Amino acid sequence: KKNSRDKDPLKPPLTPQERETELSLLARWGIHNEREADSAGINWPETRYKDFWSWEADIHESWLLELAESYELVAQSIENTSASNDEFAAYMCYMAVRLIEIHRVLKPDGSLYLHCDHTIGPYLRILLNYIFGDGEDGGPGFRNEITWRRANAKGLAFKSYANNADLLLFYSKGEKFTWNRQFRPHDPEYVEKFYRHVEPETNRRYRLADLTNPNPDRPNLTYEFLGVTRVWRWTQERMQAAYEQGLIVQSRPGAVPALKRYLDEMQGNPLDTIWDDIRPLQANSRERTGYPTQKPVALAERIIAVSSNPGDVVLDCFAGCAYTAVAAERLGRQWVACDINPRAWTVFKRQFNKPNLALLTCNDQTTGQQVLGDNPTVTIHGPRELPERTSPVTEPQIRDLKLPERKFKVPASLIPEPEMLEKLLELSNYAAWCCGFANRRPDGSVITTTRNFHLDHIAPKSKEGTSNEIQNRAPMCPYHNIRKNNRQVALSQYRQEIADAGEMMVNSVNDLINLDYALAEAMKMYGQAYAAKHPQTD
Repeated sequence: KKNSRDKDPLKPPLTPQERETELSLLARWGIHNEREADSAGINWPETRYKDFWSWEADIHESWLLELAESYELVAQSIENTSASNDEFAAYMCYMAVRLIEIHRVLKPDGSLYLHCDHTIGPYLRILLNYIFGDGEDGGPGFRNEITWRRANAKGLAFKSYANNADLLLFYSKGEKFTWNRQFRPHDPEYVEKFYRHVEPETNRRYRLADLTNPNPDRPNLTYEFLGVTRVWRWTQERMQAAYEQGLIVQSRPGAVPALKRYLDEMQGNPLDTIWDDIRPLQANSRERTGYPTQKPVALAERIIAVSSNPGDVVLDCFAGCAYTAVAAERLGRQWVACDINPRAWTVFKRQFNKPNLALLTCNDQTTGQQVLGDNPTVTIHGPRELPERTSPVTEPQIRDLKLPERKFKVPASLIPEPEMLEKLLELSNYAAWCCGFANRRPDGSVITTTRNFHLDHIAPKSKEGTSNEIQNRAPMCPYHNIRKNNRQVALSQYRQEIADAGEMMVNSVNDLINLDYALAEAMKMYGQAYAAKHPQTD
């Protein structure tokens, strides 16, 4: 993990001119200091590389509410993850809102490749299956899980196998998608063994292939050729023509003639899901920028060649090292690159200026919009310069896949949870329980719905046994319920933590629902439910 206070990894270090360029860009966007950058969600120059996520720093409450309202299965998978790994759950939420938008903007024949490591890969695959589909029966969604060997195994793992590979999760938006089959060169040992003949006149390697027909019952193809009678694959006229072209050889008189198959006419081995032929970046690589998560341009070139055609648009939403944009430019694709760090522009200029890496020369100007040569050009936009969205808002069709069963079961209540939540919210006219949050319209009126609340325990289950009844439950907003995770903390104590963090939307905890009153009213409801389930008999 990288700490937000770690040293800036850029190599060579940022020059004064480059830093001035980054500051000029930020000033153009109305950002003049680190505080304003934090408020805009942008990294201030030299604020260090970061590769971990937290609920407090990276997740907006509005994301959780939108997921809970419109993408229930996605929200549920995030909640399930939070019970075992809170950081992974925060990352899943961070990615979910972006993957939903990526699905929206993809063309019907477009594809997504998501690069991740083995720890987070299974969680992301759950998200992607809900958003894109699971690809069953050839439908849209999951296509492959590709393993890229990014490093040689090191002798540091004593009780497990060494981790030396990353995953590429490959999804398509539709059942039909762009696919350009690619091949890898034959293994040198295979070439030496099977293509051992070399033609003296041309220096071309070839192997000898069988010309006899596996079907013996072909009288029309049975004839004598070069003194040998067999059932041949071709007609006599075609055999003679190939012989005259030098494509058929006979090692000695009476031997069965064979066909030359040239190595340079073979396509190679079709790509499979194990990619071990693209080397990771070395310390002295021309491409190296200093960032530890940088990928080689060759990796992006393979992906782009397989799943797009010249002139297509390639989108990279995490483009800090520019490797995807460089690969797209080299292969004649249009491209869009996004990154939250203005440092990305410094890296882009460096990468596009490196000889033998990119095809264009990158200029230093930042005052105008055309900043990458004359033909073609690229424009750079900040957060306040983005074009307005004109396409209609359409939600992806998330398939109704079943979530895995919980690892534990809670005892059944006299009152089902949906009814329990409804009854408890009625106590407060759908007002605030944990932090001042309520379902309110812009005009202040309350929306009487349960969709934006979760149920949690007023007192920890460790103190109340395994009680799951209405008298020990309270509605909480999703953001704070997920942050609470499975900590054994009383709601009154958690309210104070929220207040101390400055996250109250009311003046004090006293303005929230009174728990004693709620408990008394809940007990009445519980008594009514018990009486209804156990009616007295005369």
